[in-house]
Order: sequence, then C-alpha cells, then structure tokens
Amino acid sequence: MASPSAGQFWQNIINKRYSITDTPANRWSVADYFDPDPKAPDKTYSKIGGWVKEFEFDWRRFRMPPKVAEAMDEGQQWAVTIGADTLEDYGYPQRPLNTERTAVILGTAMGGELHYITNQRVAFPEFANALAAVPEFA
Repeated sequence: MASPSAGQFWQNIINKRYSITDTPANRWSVADYFDPDPKAPDKTYSKIGGWVKEFEFDWRRFRMPPKVAEAMDEGQQWAVTIGADTLEDYGYPQRPLNTERTAVILGTAMGGELHYITNQRVAFPEFANALAAVPEFA
C-alpha cells in the first residue's frame, strides 16, 4: 500500500507491510541510471525503492501563491507537508512549543557547494534524451 502521508507510512510499519517495488517509470529512467556495478559512476545498482504514491500537495494549506507551489519540486512539497503534519500531530498551536528546543533537519544527497556539479551530472541523461528528440540537435 502506498504511503502518501506520515500516518499511512507509520501504519505500514506497524502492520509490517512490505512496500518496496520496482522503480515507477514516472520517477526516473532505469535505462539511464541503472548499472549492476555498484562502482559505475553516476549510476545506481538498485532498481527498487519505497515510493511515495498518491501524494497530493495542498498549497492552500500553507497560504502560498499557486505559482510558488508550482515552482516547488515534489521533495520540497513532501518536506513542508510532513513538517506541518508533525506539528499538527504534536498538537501545535494549541499545545505550546518550545522553539528554543525544536528543530527540523532535512538532508539531501545533492547539497553543499557541489550541488550544481552533481545536479548537472545526475540530470544529464534526461537533457541528452530531450535534445536527441529535437531534429536540429539529433
């Protein structure tokens, strides 16, 4: 079963539900990124994962302009939603929150000063395929 929310994800864990599946075609191209050799550069040796499915981002909940929501990638939308869900689960704003002892930590494998270099390398197959489809670049 998909886990479009933190609550559903937790229920899947409690119920010992196995949610690992093959990579959906709309996530990333297995042909472009898979290599069985774990040392192959810019590749992954896995074709499976736990995928968030059926997630609908509600930009109205965050009182943000629709154009801002459109500019957010799905990972950002998940992070904002899960953060809000966590605060809600805690009972905020009715339950006081000590902001001096509260933090949110988000991690990414594409961060730091090398962001642009690593992002370009990882995204290149999609750009190359798109360019190959344009007659003047083929």
